[in-house]
Amino acid sequence: MKTKKKSKIIGRYSGIFQKFFRNLPQLILANLMFAIPMLISFAIVWLIQRFATTVVIIEFLPILLLTPFYCGLCKVTKDIAIGKEVKGISAFFKGVKANLKYSILHGVIFYIVALMDYFADTFYYSAAQYNAAMYIVFGLCVAVTVFTVFCFFFIPLITVTVDVKFKHIYKNAALMAIGELPKCLLASLSVLCCIAIVTALFSLMGSYLGALLFVLFLLVFILPATVSYFVNAILYPSVEEMVISDDNLKDKPTEGMSRQELLKRQFEENPIDPAILEGDENELVFYGGKMVKRATLIQMYKSIDE
Repeated sequence: MKTKKKSKIIGRYSGIFQKFFRNLPQLILANLMFAIPMLISFAIVWLIQRFATTVVIIEFLPILLLTPFYCGLCKVTKDIAIGKEVKGISAFFKGVKANLKYSILHGVIFYIVALMDYFADTFYYSAAQYNAAMYIVFGLCVAVTVFTVFCFFFIPLITVTVDVKFKHIYKNAALMAIGELPKCLLASLSVLCCIAIVTALFSLMGSYLGALLFVLFLLVFILPATVSYFVNAILYPSVEEMVISDDNLKDKPTEGMSRQELLKRQFEENPIDPAILEGDENELVFYGGKMVKRATLIQMYKSIDE
């Protein structure tokens, strides 16, 4: 039993990489759409800082400006992660348009919370240099910051996946940030791996200008989509298990799929042990959480290759 569970987990995470490389062109297209507002937001910050003092309030503005567009990117990467056929550009704009109201509110909240976390962390870290007891408060502030980051992982994903009340998005995100801690840590590790790879490549470049242009190239073509994809691929099963129901799902996963595609999807989610197909065809066997006649299961299995 443990071996089967382990192989299923390995298969799930190896499938994440297969879907990533198979859908790389669509990820690049979606990333290019996201890069346009991203570069504009960076330009706005740069222009403001040219005529004003550099302050964190200005530097954090891209969080506020980019959240609606990140929801579009999030929809693309989520759909790819669950195995849907995706057209990067149209899916991106569909995600932006369908979630615009909530994503603007998310942007405001993310911006305020990020500023609060930053000021709290820096203030208590500075205070701890003079009073060691402040390290306890600083540690609590860091814990709150980590908790909010985990919530921010879930909030756009829930927003583009299900149709629920605004407060329920945050309630579910907060619960899963705690209850799904191992997956949150794994998602964080995927983000850190992306940052580490980019940092390593940056350090290997011959000149600072060349390294800067290389990082800009990654930001424009693939990096945000890559980070979003791996975070969503890791966390989506938790959202599916705890939040999704037939009533609140925005995009029906089986909508427009043929019977053959539906069966293929079913067998991918619940693989059949070939041994179960051998024996009396009239005998009932256990599959997919219920008893099914072996003859029916054999017919379903054969129809995939037809």
